[in-house]
Parts: sequence; structure tokens; C-alpha cells
Amino acid sequence: MKLRLILLGIASVVALRAADALPLFNATLTMGREHRFVLIDPAGKTSPFLALGETFAGYTLKAYEAKTGVLELERDGTVSRVTLVADAATANAPAAPIPATIADAEAVLNKMHFEEMLERGIAQQKKAVLSQFQQVGARMVSQGADPADVAVFQKKVAEEILGVLDAKKLRADVSKIYSETFSKEELDSIAAFYSTPLGEMMAAKLPATQEKLGAVIQSRMSEVIPKVQQMGAEFAMSQKAKREAGGGAPVVPKPAAAPAPKQ
Repeated sequence: MKLRLILLGIASVVALRAADALPLFNATLTMGREHRFVLIDPAGKTSPFLALGETFAGYTLKAYEAKTGVLELERDGTVSRVTLVADAATANAPAAPIPATIADAEAVLNKMHFEEMLERGIAQQKKAVLSQFQQVGARMVSQGADPADVAVFQKKVAEEILGVLDAKKLRADVSKIYSETFSKEELDSIAAFYSTPLGEMMAAKLPATQEKLGAVIQSRMSEVIPKVQQMGAEFAMSQKAKREAGGGAPVVPKPAAAPAPKQ
């Protein structure tokens, strides 16, 4: 009986100490004047990036001194000061990352304003495809094709190609890729970043940046296409001259004769 009481007493002390143990200050992310923090509780659970005022493991993040690297945590009116622990993420993180779900990926895409970015990208691709079709159609007409037939053919091919550029299907594909590539903690951290003023600014300006980059790439491709066409024409002429210098068209070997049937 005494032994049982002693064991219960030891267990109670251990439990009280675990409850009172401070979370480890595992990582910090600084974005201008904004700071985000990662904590690890005594059980090894890792928080997402937290802002001042948020709560984790019963502690509220009260203040942060950037010069000293001290983070103040408050619990039940008591303020504790913690500093970044070297290699804490490796020593105290869970053994295996928590797999992400489609919902976790969707949350990140919503923060990134992915829908708007995707719509702009699709519109730019459609514009480029239609422009190429017009050039091909004009070349076909110049070679004697019926303009009405060319227009019908162009419409059919365009519908076939542009049909794969469906925003809802592409978003679903991206959500699946994100959920398979990142862990839940990583997606939570990305979503936390895009919730900051800097992240929101980046999400707002990213579509315009990508649109400008696409225009630059398209312009450079337009510049090189005539050169490639010229290279193709010159290669064809050199091959023709080579054949003529050799006495005409290259000799095509005849297939071997079939063996005579056995008597």
C-alpha cells in the first residue's frame, strides 16, 4: 500500500512538472516589422507560425525583443521569458510529419488568391494558342486550303486544346499536389505567412508579376521562331544540295527476297 502511494506521489509530481514546463522556442520568421514564432510543447507537438497574442499549449505570446531574441509567454498571469533553442526542431519535433489533407491545401490556395492567379494564366495561354492558330490558318489558306474549311478546323482544334484548361479541374490538381508535397505543419506555416501583411501583398502582386513574365517569355519566343524557321530552311537546302551532289535522291535498299519454297 505504501509503495502504491509513493508511486502515485511520484507520478503526480512528474505530471505537475510536465504541466508547468515551458514550451520550447523553436523558430522565428521575421518579415519587416512582423514576427512569427514556432513553439514545441513538452509532448513534442509543434505549433504553426504564431503571432503575438496567439495561444499555444496554454501560453499566450505577449512580447518579443528582437535585439535579445527573448520571447515572453504568459500563463495565469505569470510571464516567462524564453530564447531560441539551438537544434530544437530536430531534437523535439514529432518523429514523423502529419500528412496534409486536401482541405489544408485548399486553405493555402485561398490565402494565395490562387483562383485569380489561375484565371489570368489560363487567359494568357488561350490568347497565345489562338494567336498561333491564326498564323497556322493563314499559312494553310496561302497554300490553297478553303478558308471556310480552315475556320471550322481551327475552331474544332481550339475547343479540343482549350478544353483541358479548366480552372476547377486545375485547382483540384494543384490541391492534390500540395497535399502530397507538403506536410500539414508546412501548409499551416505557408498559410500563416500569406495571412501577414507581407504575404497578402505578395499574393496580390504575384498574378501581375507572372503575367508580365509570361509576356516577356512570349516576346522572346517570338523573336527566336523566325531564326529557327530560317535554320530549318537552310538545313533542308543543304540536304537537297547533298543529295544532288551524290547523283540524285539517296538509294533506298530493296527488301531481301523471300527464300524459295522447299521442294
